[in-house]
Amino acid sequence: MHAFLSNEGCKTSSLILVTWHDRTSNNWLSFNNTTMGAGGRVTKIEAQEKPLSRVPHSNPPFSVGQLKKAIPPHCFERSLFISFSYVVYDLLMAYLLFYIATTYFHQLPYPFSFLAWPIYWAIQGCILTGVWVIAHECGHHAFSKYQLVDDMVGLILHSCLLVPYFSWKISHRHLHSNTGSLDRD
Repeated sequence: MHAFLSNEGCKTSSLILVTWHDRTSNNWLSFNNTTMGAGGRVTKIEAQEKPLSRVPHSNPPFSVGQLKKAIPPHCFERSLFISFSYVVYDLLMAYLLFYIATTYFHQLPYPFSFLAWPIYWAIQGCILTGVWVIAHECGHHAFSKYQLVDDMVGLILHSCLLVPYFSWKISHRHLHSNTGSLDRD
């Protein structure tokens, strides 16, 4: 929504132009009022067609099936070894960063010790977001071929991040099953 207010020296009149995009009819709607009388009622409503310039207007030249066939089959295989290597790598990175922060930050000179902590929080947040992504994939049964392993790893990682795993998994599955529905999402 865009709003423009102008009152150039006039005490009794203002120019208001408010526009917004109505997604249901794909129209840009404008309220244009040149005199603010009678409680600020809008005197004119204009609807005009403006096509969205960044939205594709035609289907792509390929189907989803063709796209999946173009990806090599080994990319769809879930390896327990590779999945656990990502978990170990992310947890080691988080521990290493924690160790550096708690061991060496207090030895920094005065202003740098206070500046180091926000930088640490941002970097550690990125690393722990990676841990959460792995836990998220466990909820989608994308971590391994075994549902029990996915649930155990997801429960442990979610618990470490203070996110309840099974209730999140149920509500997240509901979210994905109702994608695109304004009423049920």
